[in-house]
Amino acid sequence: MEKFLYFRGTSGLSGDQDETSGSVMYPVSSIKAIVAGDAADGEGTITDDDDRFTIFFEPGRIGSGSGGSATASADRPDHIVLDVTAGDFDFKGLYEELVGRINQPGAHSNGLITVFDGVTGTGITGITGIHQVTMNLVD
Repeated sequence: MEKFLYFRGTSGLSGDQDETSGSVMYPVSSIKAIVAGDAADGEGTITDDDDRFTIFFEPGRIGSGSGGSATASADRPDHIVLDVTAGDFDFKGLYEELVGRINQPGAHSNGLITVFDGVTGTGITGITGIHQVTMNLVD
């Protein structure tokens, strides 16, 4: 069974349907890269930031065909910028926990791995919030 990474930045259920802070899931197989730093500029440019990291994914939205309303091409990945505890943060430890959850046999029997959930306060150790979700559109 495919595993999915789950993100929810909102602190209440009333905002759960919002695609920028509500419930967002990506299949683990769509991960392209995970980097320390902030790629919140919409272009994917990574800037130094000791309290953020970015996960890049294959684009999850498909446009309406040639000449449609596409805003990106397949080479512009979706990305989620996450906030972490400020200061001397151990990004390697965070990556190890995330990869450990992905590879843990028998765990997550429903296929859902919570990276961050602002409603329940659960997720990967050290993540304090979701800074930005950028979903590109592929024509």
